[in-house]
Amino acid sequence: MADTSNDSKLGRYLAVGVAAAGAACAATSLYWNLHFRGTSWLIGSFDLGPSLYGMSSAPSTPAAGKGGKKGKKKKKGGSSGHLNGMDTREPSTASTGPSAGGGPAVYETKRAVNEYLQFHFGDPNDVLPYRDGPHDALRFTQRCADLCAKHTKSVKTSRTEPAGLALDIGCAVGGATFELAKHFAIVEGLDYSRAFITAARLMKERGSLRYTCFREGEVTRKLTGAVNDRVDRARVSFREGDACVLPRSLLGGGGSGSDFDAFGRHDAVLAANLLCRLPDPAAFLAQCARLLRPGGVLVLVSPYSWLEAWTPKDRWLGGYYESASASEDGGSAEGSGSASPAPNAPYRRSFDAIEAALTSAEGGFDLVEQSDLPFLIKEHDRKFQWGVSHCTVWRRRRVPNA
Repeated sequence: MADTSNDSKLGRYLAVGVAAAGAACAATSLYWNLHFRGTSWLIGSFDLGPSLYGMSSAPSTPAAGKGGKKGKKKKKGGSSGHLNGMDTREPSTASTGPSAGGGPAVYETKRAVNEYLQFHFGDPNDVLPYRDGPHDALRFTQRCADLCAKHTKSVKTSRTEPAGLALDIGCAVGGATFELAKHFAIVEGLDYSRAFITAARLMKERGSLRYTCFREGEVTRKLTGAVNDRVDRARVSFREGDACVLPRSLLGGGGSGSDFDAFGRHDAVLAANLLCRLPDPAAFLAQCARLLRPGGVLVLVSPYSWLEAWTPKDRWLGGYYESASASEDGGSAEGSGSASPAPNAPYRRSFDAIEAALTSAEGGFDLVEQSDLPFLIKEHDRKFQWGVSHCTVWRRRRVPNA
């Protein structure tokens, strides 16, 4: 009779070895899937190389809009076109710009990245080829950056090299961040969208990126957006962050020893088309005093397009009717007021809430000027989003809590 004990042991060893090897392969596959899934569609979209490897994951805090746009948890499961909350499907023809009501998830889609690359870096003749169009709405990011420089004293006193430190909160794909580098020695852009920050970092590395724009229906073409040749891209950096809960490294540190937390270290802070894309805009405004050094400039630009997909209604800064009781008592309304307001009923203006917050003793700012700032986002060859943002410029008081 044959001795089968050794064969039996060998069989068991082989079975265990096969199982262990299978588990190791599965673990390795899972690791690489988790490591790269947040940027996989960008690698395909922009033909990216190893520059994306090792990027940090998105912040876990739910908040922040166009520079911080996460207010609600993403649904689990669902379409196979979603990986880690990022839409990897082919672009649709749906609107994704500032007036869209899709909510924070739109800023992680291919369509949004392509639209914003064109918005920030597209050739004006490609963006608006029509003679009778609103040409004064082009070069929006450049005009925002120029406003920061116009009111910043360190820029005016520097006659040779750019001087000072600037911060672009809600930088999206980085157009205004690069424009600020024409005027400031060091510029940092911050946005909550991983897709936007990835594109901004690639733009810094390469100086240009190809993007897809729609002609009509599903017909597209490829164009190239580029950073202005006058910009020293080495001055610029980008990071993911929450505008409603700003990183501590950006706050404080610019005041005297006794008032260390009262001032920040930035000469200029830009927040362009950000406020109405935040889940808690008041929380952002409350932090601004600690971003700027004495005499520093805060430039707020917003169309006040309040939508519940982005900001809970009880956190809107304005754009709702005062309730009858609040109007009678002379108080303020915390909600949308009457469902059927009378004609010409009083309503809460966003600027009034911003002014009250920033000019208070805790706010620490004085209003310098206000103006209208048009912008234009192209959706396809014959459809555009034209808006006029309200631009307000604020100067940080030199005496804290005065």
